[in-house]
Amino acid sequence: MNKFFTPETIANIAKPINGARGLPNEAFITPEFLELENKTLFRRNWIFTGRQSEIPNVGDVKMVEVAGQPLLLVRGCDETVRVFYNVCPHRGAQIVTEDRQGAKVIACKYHAWTFELEGGLRARAHFDGPNQHSKADPTDPNCPALFQVRSDTWQDAIFVNLDGQAALLNDHLDPVLKQAEGFDISQFKYARTVEGIFDSNWKLTVENWSDVYHVFAVHPTLNEIMDAEARTGMLTDRNLIYCRWGYDAETLAKEPLPIAEGLEGQARTSSFMGHLFPALCISFHPGLFLLWDYKPLTHDKTQVKLHIYAAGDAPDKPEYQDVLDDRVKYYTELNAEDEEVCRLMQMGRRAEGYDGGRFAPYWDEGTLHMAKLVVEAVS
Repeated sequence: MNKFFTPETIANIAKPINGARGLPNEAFITPEFLELENKTLFRRNWIFTGRQSEIPNVGDVKMVEVAGQPLLLVRGCDETVRVFYNVCPHRGAQIVTEDRQGAKVIACKYHAWTFELEGGLRARAHFDGPNQHSKADPTDPNCPALFQVRSDTWQDAIFVNLDGQAALLNDHLDPVLKQAEGFDISQFKYARTVEGIFDSNWKLTVENWSDVYHVFAVHPTLNEIMDAEARTGMLTDRNLIYCRWGYDAETLAKEPLPIAEGLEGQARTSSFMGHLFPALCISFHPGLFLLWDYKPLTHDKTQVKLHIYAAGDAPDKPEYQDVLDDRVKYYTELNAEDEEVCRLMQMGRRAEGYDGGRFAPYWDEGTLHMAKLVVEAVS
């Protein structure tokens, strides 16, 4: 229990959907609640933090941030991806100030200490006096090294677990892996990224992504694509909130991108859309694999990055570049439609009379499930 959740709040969230209420306004409009989430929810879970394709070569270094923590993604000499805190172990200076390609070492600007790409110390300039340089001593138990963060990869995605205590990444991904049966994600290659900023709390932004209900009113183009009769509310499986919508031979025939090979089972007849708690959304379609990364910038502002993958060599072939550009335009317009309603929700949450809302039982099971996941994660 914490100061944001009264016993009544917990009881209302736990009720059947017909009588349930959602999270209190404070969970969306106060910096203090985001601070709590950064200390608990985002530290304890596996968090998507970047793409392996962003650091494809040895010595590539990329700066990122998770839960307010400055991190580095580094491709080591052994080609393994590692994640470190972006801080020198000497005096605590930020050690990397810009992304690098093909770096030989990681060097601190303050006192010129250098570290191997794998994190270990290489040398300390003038450490024992003028011109008395110190090299790494592997037998010294006090020999400093960059502070490594627990990380793992899945396909092109890099994940971190800041507190180091989460179950294995495969356990975290298990509900998605079940839904991905019959869909070979490995055949997809990175193509484009669509970026944007939503003036709304990250939870409202992600909830909106999972909300199929609003398609009728907000997304005219998407409304034409999605068969209205085939739409369902979101289903839940542990840390996954998801749905599927069907397609047919006519839809496949109209797809201008290459269709994934070897589709089996559900993958032959439907696309998948899933929100993997806390803030990564994943969808796969006959010609696309999509990763939607949501990162809170402040309590009322969220960074959105949509990473688009296409099957086979389509991302590299000239004949598909216009098609991929059109997809970027489409998703940019889709994001703009969503940003407006998310901003309205953020503004509305300031109303003291709002009590967590009402739920449409057919559509909103996923939204209520997310509220339960948040309560559990910050408690």
